[in-house]
Amino acid sequence: MHSLAGLDYDERGAGEVVCLVHAGVFGSWFAPLFDQPALDRFRIIRTIRPGYGRSPASSEPASITTHARRCGELLRGLGITRAHWVGHSSSCCIGLQLALDDPGLVASLILLEPAKPSGKQREVAASTYVGPALAAAAQGDVARAFDVFLRGVGGDGYREVLRARFGDDGLAEAERESAYFFAEELPALAAWTFGPAEAARVAAPALLICGAESRPWFRENVAILADMLPDVRTETLSELDHLAPLTHPGELASTICEFVSHTAPTPS
Repeated sequence: MHSLAGLDYDERGAGEVVCLVHAGVFGSWFAPLFDQPALDRFRIIRTIRPGYGRSPASSEPASITTHARRCGELLRGLGITRAHWVGHSSSCCIGLQLALDDPGLVASLILLEPAKPSGKQREVAASTYVGPALAAAAQGDVARAFDVFLRGVGGDGYREVLRARFGDDGLAEAERESAYFFAEELPALAAWTFGPAEAARVAAPALLICGAESRPWFRENVAILADMLPDVRTETLSELDHLAPLTHPGELASTICEFVSHTAPTPS
């Protein structure tokens, strides 16, 4: 693990730059994806965002804009002027914001089940897991908040998935990291807005991915965003759900490889 601009990151390979930016709750979502052979032809950057791992939280109030700027600063600091952004849930929103704020930096957007924009199904479902998770965190019960939230997005078997991938210590670390998510990132995500006017300004081509086994509101979110973006395609991957970066990293890597190869400029 390296460090630059106050953020930890992993890096490997050469070629078109693919930047893996993890979702909220914990920072190791994309660790399995980072090593996938399907991505060997690219230069892979895996960032650890502020508030996760050893990347300290920003001294300024948390916002989607701040997370986007910090990730952009890391890429620019590495001498990167063009990168394909791979996001998941809340980091899809961060990628969209970076595409607005620094459009030349974002070559394309590969977004797995964006958290926003969202519709009626997410609004109804939020009362069953987002509200209770925030309430538990506000009472200091981060373990309860972690459990309620991840059951809400990933199902009752999420602990077995995390334990199989990271072990008991990794599961405990993920739970510890989630304190930042509930205190800072989730409220910042709620405050972030993105509608048709913003979407019309996104020049980067986008691939929106959802899992066939995911909660229905993630498919709704994908459909809403697909209707807004000017250059977009969607793909539904069978047998996958919101935990796909942990359970099916190979399938995601192949999908990313195909899209980046299609959108990258042909060498002269």
